[in-house]
Amino acid sequence: MMKRFRFVTGAAALAFVLGQGSQAFGSAAYNAWGNYNDGDYSSYGEADSYVHYTSNVAGDYFVIENGKSFAWSAGSADAANLNLRASAKAFSTPTNTVFTDSWMETEAANRFMVLPGTSGLKIGDTTTLQLKIRLDGTLHGEATSYPGAGWAHAEMSAGLRIYDYSIEECGEGCWSPAQASFGASSELEAYDVNADYWGYSYAAYWEENWKTSSNISDYASHSDSWEETQNGDAMHYEAGHYFDTGMLTLEFEAIVGNPLDIEAYIYTYVNANQDAEALADFANTFAFGVTPTVDGAKIDWETSPQAVPLPGALPLFGTGLLWLFGLRRRQARNQG
Repeated sequence: MMKRFRFVTGAAALAFVLGQGSQAFGSAAYNAWGNYNDGDYSSYGEADSYVHYTSNVAGDYFVIENGKSFAWSAGSADAANLNLRASAKAFSTPTNTVFTDSWMETEAANRFMVLPGTSGLKIGDTTTLQLKIRLDGTLHGEATSYPGAGWAHAEMSAGLRIYDYSIEECGEGCWSPAQASFGASSELEAYDVNADYWGYSYAAYWEENWKTSSNISDYASHSDSWEETQNGDAMHYEAGHYFDTGMLTLEFEAIVGNPLDIEAYIYTYVNANQDAEALADFANTFAFGVTPTVDGAKIDWETSPQAVPLPGALPLFGTGLLWLFGLRRRQARNQG
């Protein structure tokens, strides 16, 4: 079937944007949820530019009693400065029977336009922009083999797309294709298994994937994975994975004077059962930026970049305290 393309350029597109002057296109939102032995929590928030959230953190030096569990999450979304953060953590002690999990999702959207500036470009011309993206963070799981029967799971997914909603592809209906896109995911598990059946008592694995594409760049992807098995009763095992795309650079074409919408999200989820703990810590970097490749061209943002201090609670989710958290839970296990 033939595809048809429709688009609006030049003065018509610029007039459309100017006519929307009273409408704000920047947005930031979060969605958090957790369930553990003594309760649960859920929260949702949104704003035009910036939001952050930290759930019921018990403090730096808490001890979880045997039979109990705990979960929390934190994150932020900054539409103006184009970055997202999300972390989730779950602890479970050996005799806990409550499924313990938490998630954190943040998302941001902004609108921008390429303007001629001093470049010599004209409204309606096609030019090339450069998108830079980096995403990094940590997945971690700990579990004890039989009779501890621990199970830990941690995962992350993230995505970003840039649209020119005046451009449509039509086939069986019409839609706006992404002018540039990025997607990523990673998962880690550490868990007890039936040694009599499988021949080992513990298994762990991680996998990671990311991909990019644009209206002028070929589809590019990356994937990697790892797994191991161990044998031994009542042995405590740990598995960790540092995820890092490095700096990714993607070029795409845009029409000077046309509004472009950038939409991004990151999601972290963990669960821990019986003698286990799980962490998905992406409170470090999911950042992105767009720049012209033509000297003198300008990018005008609907929600302009501004200084936003990192919430004081978020650094607690960095990997530097991972050892401390594990120590507190191991102390509880030994006391139980």
